[in-house]
Formats: sequence, structure tokens, C-alpha cells
Amino acid sequence: MNQGPDGAETHGFLGEEFLTWLWFRWETGGGEFTLPGGRVVGVALDDFLSFAAPSDDETEQTLRRGLPTRTAEARTALRQGRRLRKARLLVAEGARQWTTTLDAPTLTCSGVRLPDDAEECESDVDRTGDRAANWLALHEIVQALYATFLRERLRPDYLQTAGAEQATWMAS
Repeated sequence: MNQGPDGAETHGFLGEEFLTWLWFRWETGGGEFTLPGGRVVGVALDDFLSFAAPSDDETEQTLRRGLPTRTAEARTALRQGRRLRKARLLVAEGARQWTTTLDAPTLTCSGVRLPDDAEECESDVDRTGDRAANWLALHEIVQALYATFLRERLRPDYLQTAGAEQATWMAS
């Protein structure tokens, strides 16, 4: 892939569409996803949203604290066709819960808060192994969610079906 002027991949817009799609799926369907292998995960957007500027001449918009997805500013940004560049996500699988800020163009997770250490972790080695497993699980979940999004987004009838539903939601 070619590099954009800020170093992000030129296909980073797909990551922005992915985050917006996660928001849409959370608000319209509860944010529960069944991933390959029967894994069931829940995803919700938390207290940080950063919208991409529609052009280089405009500024990015950031909303913090509370429930920014419920604000008039967030709805206006969607109606103006802005996509999410970054968002803080709550991700849950069973009793495990992660919090992370996902950078859409690169699909990079930052500010990750891992689930609590497993009760059976009695040593530093056990804790390190548990934390590494939780990092890997979060990575696998994000990648599986992105693959689910791409399967839907690349369907030939996307614009007439799921894309039209999402556009209606964005305009509301």
C-alpha cells in the first residue's frame, strides 16, 4: 500500500468506516458479535471519539467524557459525513473486559486496560503469561471484527442493503 502524507496507509479510510460501523452496530443491534469459532464478544464505544476532518483544510473534532455518542455534536458530525478516526472501545468476552483506544487508519490499540489477572496467577511468570494471553486475545478480537466488517462492506449489494441502513442511521 502507498503511504499517505501523515504516514498512515492510504486505505486508512476503511478503518474509519470500521469504527463508524462498530458504533452503528452497537446502537442498532446491541454490539454483540459472533466471531469465527463461536466466540461471542460485546463491543461498546466509551468516553472518547475523534472524528476525521473531511478535508485537509478542516479541523478534527474530538469529544470526551460522559457518553459522547449521545451528543448533538456527534450526530451532527455523522450527518456531515465524518467518520471516526479514533474511539475508546469497551470489549468484553465472557468475564474478560478490555478498554482500548483504537486508531482507525492503522488499527493500532493504545491506552489498553487488560482484564484483571486470573485468580490462579500466583507468580510473576503466571501474571506475565496471563497478560500476554489477554493482549493476544484483544488483537485477535479486533482482527476478527475487522474481517467481519470487510466481509459485509465488500459484498456487491452493500450500498443497497447494510450501507443504506447505516446511511439512514447516520442521517437521523
